[in-house]
Amino acid sequence: MPREAARKVITDAMVQKVKPAPEGKRTEYWDAIVPGFGLRVTDARGKSFFLRTRSGSGQLRMSWPYPATSLEAARAAAKAALADIERGIDPKAKKATETEAKAEKAANTFKTVGERFMRQHVEPRLALSTHREYRRALFGSDTAAWADKPVDSITRADVRAVLDTMVERGSAGGANNLLAHLSKFFNWCAEQDLLEIPPTDRLKPPGQKNVGERTLTEAEIAEVWQAFGTEGGAFCDLFKLLLLTGQRRGEVGGMRWSELVGLDGDRPAWEIPSDRTKNGRPHTVPLAPLAAAIAKGRPEIGDTGFLFTNTGKTPVSGFSKTKERVDGRIARRREKAGLPPMPEWTLHDLRRTMVTMMNERLAIAPHVVEACVNHVSGSAKAGVAGVYNKAMYLEDRRRAFEAWAGYVEKIVKEGVPEGETGSSAAPATATNPQAGRRINPRST
Repeated sequence: MPREAARKVITDAMVQKVKPAPEGKRTEYWDAIVPGFGLRVTDARGKSFFLRTRSGSGQLRMSWPYPATSLEAARAAAKAALADIERGIDPKAKKATETEAKAEKAANTFKTVGERFMRQHVEPRLALSTHREYRRALFGSDTAAWADKPVDSITRADVRAVLDTMVERGSAGGANNLLAHLSKFFNWCAEQDLLEIPPTDRLKPPGQKNVGERTLTEAEIAEVWQAFGTEGGAFCDLFKLLLLTGQRRGEVGGMRWSELVGLDGDRPAWEIPSDRTKNGRPHTVPLAPLAAAIAKGRPEIGDTGFLFTNTGKTPVSGFSKTKERVDGRIARRREKAGLPPMPEWTLHDLRRTMVTMMNERLAIAPHVVEACVNHVSGSAKAGVAGVYNKAMYLEDRRRAFEAWAGYVEKIVKEGVPEGETGSSAAPATATNPQAGRRINPRST
């Protein structure tokens, strides 16, 4: 049986200096402040705090190891247990519930919940290009440090620190995009009762909001086209098709041979399935002869059918680095010519430029332009009008794309000094970067 010492106020100094119990024995020191609370010492210099009292279910025993638990924390826990007993609550049952809740909380890490969010919300509802954007936000390098943190432990300060880091490295636009995706994710977490208040709540975009007004001038179109030609390779054709078709980067980058029809005829088209468009609607893009020639000139690599791929298994990657190289070429050319730097522009500005110039320079009807880029927000297709107006405007769109391609060709021919005009057609053959041999372009 343990030897009981006289009750006394247990202090931190006492806990540190208390002598070990005799060999094979243990000594218990009872606290004069909290009934039933004490310090237990064994012969092996082991120390722990304990609570021994009676509850409705019989005798209650609880313990807290030292030094993992301080005297202050153990005494507070003992007081809380006694208060629970007074209220008819079983402290051990309460502790078991809390332990289970902690285990559940630990299981709901940012990475685990992020994967669940992708399965349940993103993948069934959104386009593949949007899937990739969410994956970059949730599983990319900027949020990697959160992977094993419980989702409800991530604070506004955590989010703000990540956004500030991105702004400081010159990626204010990326910070705005990350905040948008994180806001959607954390709002979903709140809807699932995984947290109370999203850490993104009322956070403002850290970078200056891009209001989407940048369009390229005719001279700038000529410059970027020439730079695309100098870049060469898959990105040369990809960037040119971004300008000629006005479709989104992910849609053009993921283009497959199975989506292309009639490349050898007079009505070539690109049929984008609904799972690859932002609004989830299938979209047909009539191809002007120049766009069809670029697509037809692409080599086949692998069996997946991607027009733009380095591996033959996945779409090409590296947009940002390639865009930097293109910007560098434009900057060097302008510096050599004594011209000021080109104002900052993005690949999405190519889409906006096509839409703007179709409206302003080519006098194409707005509803046709909207149809060209698969918008449903225009007055002709939005709201109640959209319910009844299911017109495809396919022939009008074909004429619009052909007029735009002709306009671009004219700009390229006249807008770049003689001898520097970039090629406006795709090469007849291309080199496979993997095998280092010539690959014949696809015949259709």
